Amino acid sequence: MSCDLCLSGRSLYFHRRFLVGPKLQYSGAFVFFIYSPSSVCLIQRLTGNMTTGEWNMTNQGTLNETPIDLVYLWVDGSDSKWRNKKLRYQAPNGNYDKQSISQCRFFNNDELKYSLRSVEKYIPWINRIFIVTDEQIPAWLNTDHPKIKIIDHKDIIPTDKLPLFNSNAIESRIPFIPELSEHFLYANDDMFVWSAVKKEFFFPEVGKTYCRLYYIKLTEQEIYTQFRRLLYNAYNKVAKKYQIPISLHYPHHNIDAYLKSTFLNCIEGFKADFTGNLNHRFRDENDFPRFAVDYYALANGTALPRIIRKKNWFQKYILRQIIESQCYHFHGHKIQKLKIAKYNLLCLNDVTTTSNDDRKEIRTLLEYKFPEKSAFEL
Repeated sequence: MSCDLCLSGRSLYFHRRFLVGPKLQYSGAFVFFIYSPSSVCLIQRLTGNMTTGEWNMTNQGTLNETPIDLVYLWVDGSDSKWRNKKLRYQAPNGNYDKQSISQCRFFNNDELKYSLRSVEKYIPWINRIFIVTDEQIPAWLNTDHPKIKIIDHKDIIPTDKLPLFNSNAIESRIPFIPELSEHFLYANDDMFVWSAVKKEFFFPEVGKTYCRLYYIKLTEQEIYTQFRRLLYNAYNKVAKKYQIPISLHYPHHNIDAYLKSTFLNCIEGFKADFTGNLNHRFRDENDFPRFAVDYYALANGTALPRIIRKKNWFQKYILRQIIESQCYHFHGHKIQKLKIAKYNLLCLNDVTTTSNDDRKEIRTLLEYKFPEKSAFEL
């Protein structure tokens, strides 16, 4: 049980980053009223249960006042130092899923540059941008920009587990980024905001996210790839502990919204599973993927499901109806079609069948869509 009564009086420091008002105890629950030193007008509330150890931070102001950060994972697979390190750790055991070590998973086509241009153009309300890397910084990046913060793997991952090339493991450490806001977005560098959207596109209200899922349902008979097996196993593990209000749908592959508190609670609830990720330098069939957090959020009510319906050719290219989220596994797609259709979010996914000619087409499209340099570039 918690209380919404706003208390006043003497303040004290809590966890170094926040000024916290008086503590209220009631029937095993506790409430802190939090004032951020960097933004005095922003009032937040941290609630928790003394028995379960779970906590939740929600903004008592409006969504417009709520800071929303953005997190990227980024790697430059063409960097010889990084590539040699990968090959060195890959060599002792060649028994890896081919997708886990494929060049396309680490290929750098400068997508991050254009993704940041899309952020500046279409979601300028983003608070801070954290770029998680393995001792790498894009040569063109303006690291002096006040919104940009480089996070090295060693900042969030135990040093005895490094180096890591497993995105499932790295993603599970995102909520441990210092100073990350409670509400945040997560993106890969090949994901772009294709048209202007408001905060409500990702967060229906303070303390809630949208979980975007494709209309396609995943059945036991369809788990013939490592990725699908990970999804299937994660969904069922969460479903055994909690009641998920929706069947297993294929998650959209695009920019996702999260609450840091929900992410941390999920990690705590499935600690052994998430900790196990750190023992796998490369993607492994026993990984516990980030999507478990989505299923957990749906189960505890901090996320609302949003099903992405497929639009036919007439709807896309004649009526030009806006597509909320689209991911193309880019191999031979015609640029002209992508110029005609309307999207909110677009992912141009580099896959094993993507050729260098395809990558040139991607660069041509991105330069056409986002020709102007952003303030995030030198």
